[in-house]
Amino acid sequence: MNIEQSKKLSIIDFLDKENVTLKKKKGNAYWYLSPFRNEKTASFKVSKKENLWYDYAIQEGGDLVELVKRMYNKHSVSDALAFLASKDIATVDKAIETAIAAKEFTTTKMNDVQLLPLQNHSLLSYFSSRKIDITIGKMYCREIHYKVEQKHYYGIAFGNLSEGYEVRNPYFKGCIGHKNITLLAHIFKEWQNGCLVFEGFMDFLAYMTLVKQQDRWFIIENPCDYMILNSVANLKRALQYLDRYTHIHCFLDNDQAGRKTAESITNMFEYRVTDESFRYADYKDVNDYLMRKKRIINEEKKLDYDSNKS
Repeated sequence: MNIEQSKKLSIIDFLDKENVTLKKKKGNAYWYLSPFRNEKTASFKVSKKENLWYDYAIQEGGDLVELVKRMYNKHSVSDALAFLASKDIATVDKAIETAIAAKEFTTTKMNDVQLLPLQNHSLLSYFSSRKIDITIGKMYCREIHYKVEQKHYYGIAFGNLSEGYEVRNPYFKGCIGHKNITLLAHIFKEWQNGCLVFEGFMDFLAYMTLVKQQDRWFIIENPCDYMILNSVANLKRALQYLDRYTHIHCFLDNDQAGRKTAESITNMFEYRVTDESFRYADYKDVNDYLMRKKRIINEEKKLDYDSNKS
């Protein structure tokens, strides 16, 4: 990779894949919590139009190469370029094209829709980037292909109760068909007394990956069914199904919308509800916990080693 090629890579897509917290969007301006330090008020701005960043706290900015050098302590441009070459980052043109497709998605008739077993390398790599176990991803998701105005698109498809599909790929998140919740029995056609509630299907897949990893701090030991809201806007649709359960475990996002949804479920079902967000209190959501937990543990071990060494 050379400098000119790196300038075509989207800083916004890079930050998303590096799990940097986006706080707000206003026009072409994307505001993040700075990746250089801990902060509560976003001071790190990215211009989508110019594909440049600026950190107001330190009054420095630049392109993606400069960002990588500062974030990962790369001492040379060649080191930063080698780092970027190892990443699967969308180009600016691809990000714009996908955003246009997302707008058309809701207004234009799709055709040639095909559902296949999940096998596309790019989609499987996306799972890997989110630390989702590939076998689990293949078990619950399918690969969808479709055309919009003769342009071909594809993504990961996760079904809902209305026979619609949540669709995700590295550049796009949306829905084909009618929006609804997803409800999965722990054992086929055998409903349990308990239910785990997730906001999105990536959090559900992250949880199932944690089960496979035997993360005993995180997982619920008793057998439970699984409800994925696919949007907090689907809460009203979810309530009639939740009423059948005596134990409801909420694994919702650690943001205002997630907390409000957990509060609404608790107000409705009272003592039957447990807010499980304490298990990932320092993380944005379940998938964030899965992605960052080992890195943080390793960093803590390194700090302990360095302090003992000194």
